[in-house]
Amino acid sequence: MPLAYLPILARRRAPAPPRRLKRIQKPAWQPLSKPLRDMCVALITSAAIREQGQVTFPRSRDASFRRIRSDAAAGALRVDHRSPFGAAVRKDPNTVFPAEALKAAAAAGLVGSAAPFHFSIYGGIQFYREIEENLAPALANELARARVDLAVLVPF
Repeated sequence: MPLAYLPILARRRAPAPPRRLKRIQKPAWQPLSKPLRDMCVALITSAAIREQGQVTFPRSRDASFRRIRSDAAAGALRVDHRSPFGAAVRKDPNTVFPAEALKAAAAAGLVGSAAPFHFSIYGGIQFYREIEENLAPALANELARARVDLAVLVPF
């Protein structure tokens, strides 16, 4: 049974007055165009993770993204997201940015390859129009240019 993540967030964390969730009649899911074992896969995390030396995510005020090299060591990653669960994520960023697991899946032949880079955004930001009109298209363009077949969103 799928988790109704957005309605839960809307009830618990929405601004006043609460935002209305857009209900679509038909989900935007697309069938896979080829077997997973032939796909290039990228990660998108909403944990505001960045590589050491990249610009810090401002607290809840940034609708931009950071590109993270797929070969970046976990010890070189920084977590800017402020959350009650942040301490655990800072100890092991793989809990919300499973790049090592994706590399292992590629090595085992479960997926074709890990993309050369992944993306991180600051989850929980409330610039909905900017997300829809700027952030999402920018991410989609970056993924298309890199010929990524599948992007996995890892929410935080």
